[in-house]
Amino acid sequence: MHLVIDGYNLIHQSPELFAAHDRGGGREALAAALKLYRQKRGHRFTVVFDGGPEGGPSRATLSGVPVIYSGAEVSADQVIVELARQAGEGLTVITDDRQLGEYCRQRGAEVIPARTFAARLMETAQGGKGGGEEEGEGWDFSTRKKGPSRREPKARRRQARRLEKL
Repeated sequence: MHLVIDGYNLIHQSPELFAAHDRGGGREALAAALKLYRQKRGHRFTVVFDGGPEGGPSRATLSGVPVIYSGAEVSADQVIVELARQAGEGLTVITDDRQLGEYCRQRGAEVIPARTFAARLMETAQGGKGGGEEEGEGWDFSTRKKGPSRREPKARRRQARRLEKL
C-alpha cells in the first residue's frame, strides 16, 4: 500500500508531533515515527510538505523517508493532487483537508483522516499493537439481527478495510 501524507496536516493532528514542531523538530519527529512505522508495518509512503527550495517541487529524504517539498510557488495540496492523478486507484492519502480529500476520492484514491492515522502511527511507533483490535472490540453479544439495512455504506466499508491494513 502506498500512503501519501500531507505532512504538516498530520503533524498538527498528533500532540507528540505538534510539541516537537513547536520546538522546531516536527518534520524530523514525523520522519522518525514513520521510519519506525515502516519497519513494523512495511508500507511505502511519501510525505509532502509545503515550502522548501524556490522554483517547484523537489524530492529529498529525511531520516530515510521520501519527502517532497512543494516549493515556494506550489502548495503541498497541489503536489498531492498531482500524485493522486498519476497514481489513481491503490493510493491512500492521509489528510484532514476536505477539498483535497474529495478531489483524491474522485481520482480513485482512498482518503484516511489524519487524526485517525496519527493515533495509529503513534501507537505503532511507541511499540503498541500497531492497529490491532482494542480490548473488547470485535465482540458483539447483542441479539439484534444485522442485515443489509444495517450495513455500512460502501465508502465506509472500503475505508475500514484500508484502516485494517495500516
